[in-house]
Amino acid sequence: MRPLHVLLLTILVIGLIGFTTKVLTGGGEAGGSSATTAVGSNTVVASTGTQTPTATTVAAASTEPKTTRDNIELPLAPLVVRRPAPTYMAGAESPANQPRLAAGSYVALDVEKNQIVLAYDDTQRRPVASLTKMMTGLLVSEAGNLAHMVTVSETAAGVEPNKDGLIIGNRYPRGVLLYSALLGSNNDAAAALGEDLGEGNYGRYYRQMNRRGKQLGLTGTQYASSSGLNDATNLSTARDQAILLARALENPTFARAVRTWRHTVRWNDTGGKRTYENHNKMLQTFAGTIGGKTGFTTLAGGCLAVAVRRGDRTIIGVVLGTKDIWGDMPRLINAAFKRTS
Repeated sequence: MRPLHVLLLTILVIGLIGFTTKVLTGGGEAGGSSATTAVGSNTVVASTGTQTPTATTVAAASTEPKTTRDNIELPLAPLVVRRPAPTYMAGAESPANQPRLAAGSYVALDVEKNQIVLAYDDTQRRPVASLTKMMTGLLVSEAGNLAHMVTVSETAAGVEPNKDGLIIGNRYPRGVLLYSALLGSNNDAAAALGEDLGEGNYGRYYRQMNRRGKQLGLTGTQYASSSGLNDATNLSTARDQAILLARALENPTFARAVRTWRHTVRWNDTGGKRTYENHNKMLQTFAGTIGGKTGFTTLAGGCLAVAVRRGDRTIIGVVLGTKDIWGDMPRLINAAFKRTS
């Protein structure tokens, strides 16, 4: 055999050995295990060939930050996951069991049993005003990095009414804007947060909201606002808002914010401080209240979502389209606990 032929044969054999070794050790596309991280969609899907992720799992819980080769921190997977759709307790929709409320629709959800205790038109789509900020608050809480500086655009600063007076071009910590939106219900803060998470594009942010809503099991919700000012196409249901609050309270950042009555921050615009007081009066007036969100527009009417804990039981109440949120909600919560006792 000629020397040239021997050389070519040797190269061919070495190449075959290398390819075989790569496949057997899982280095190639054929066989082996794989792990795919989708950072933009807030999901982490891991597979090992035979395993299939369950339909109810949104993301794997993680306590360690994900890092790239360049040691750039990536967002953690959200710890909030989808649960099975709540069932209805016998008689939950019976007219005989309903408390007398002014609300156009309402629901009471037993969180531990994942059971709807009382409901009236709870799947009717309606504008939900500033209850929308619960989804914005959850997405911000899941994004983390509350020290991240958000630059305020002309669009965000111009949002009316109920605003914090954010200045065009100024930068504010994400955590400050979170408390401004959830406690003070300031629309310019919510708009700035949405614009920031959407990388300057509100439409992109609304798609994030709707994708997360579907992941959490919201079936009658269409988000088209970061603040809730859009009453025409920003719609949800009492049932969906109860599910959202139940899931959002699993996030410690969100839960800490909505249970806070008063929060003081450093306000760089003036060099002083600013204090936010929670619009949810039930934190001060109704024992056991652990969080929630208020809302109002002329078209939506009064809206309120509240979580109340007594003993080992948590009830989430949502009232939409009412002129008496502070009268309706205690009656709904008390009636719900009475039915579960």
